[in-house]
Amino acid sequence: MANPSLIADQGVDGVVDLQTMARVERFLYREAALMDAHEYDRWLSLWQGEDILYWVPCNDDDQDPRTSIAIIYDKRQAIEERVQRMKDKTAHAFRPRAKLLRTVSNVVVLSRTGDELVVSSHFTLGELRVGVQNIWFGRAIHTLCETEAGFGIRSKKVLLLNNDAPMPNLTFLV
Repeated sequence: MANPSLIADQGVDGVVDLQTMARVERFLYREAALMDAHEYDRWLSLWQGEDILYWVPCNDDDQDPRTSIAIIYDKRQAIEERVQRMKDKTAHAFRPRAKLLRTVSNVVVLSRTGDELVVSSHFTLGELRVGVQNIWFGRAIHTLCETEAGFGIRSKKVLLLNNDAPMPNLTFLV
């Protein structure tokens, strides 16, 4: 059964107005475009604060990351190190760069507390690297904060549809 909090109708529950919803969608589309273009520094600049988290669970969407394996479980320093590795022209695991094309859809604002919004969205990501094509499906849960420049990311949890199956090394941002 679908989680009712993930299918709430923004127009009925009044979490955000239409203008804010449009801004949220534009922000998520921009983040997707930066990831697809391998614009790592610009993507990193979207993250706000020192206590940030980028999490891609493995095997179960709601496992405890302190006691279970995760595909990615990065706080600020580890995110910055990941970005530096991806930019390193001598890191053969990341060369050649994958060609990426992502579609973001089903954007739902789940909650609003102060300057923070919790947002769920679905994505489909096509990846082509060294002649091998993969299609990734998933859902992202962002915690966004309002800044003077627009939205920023405080946390991002990526729930890959196949997170319980063997998968290749992720040489890109999800």
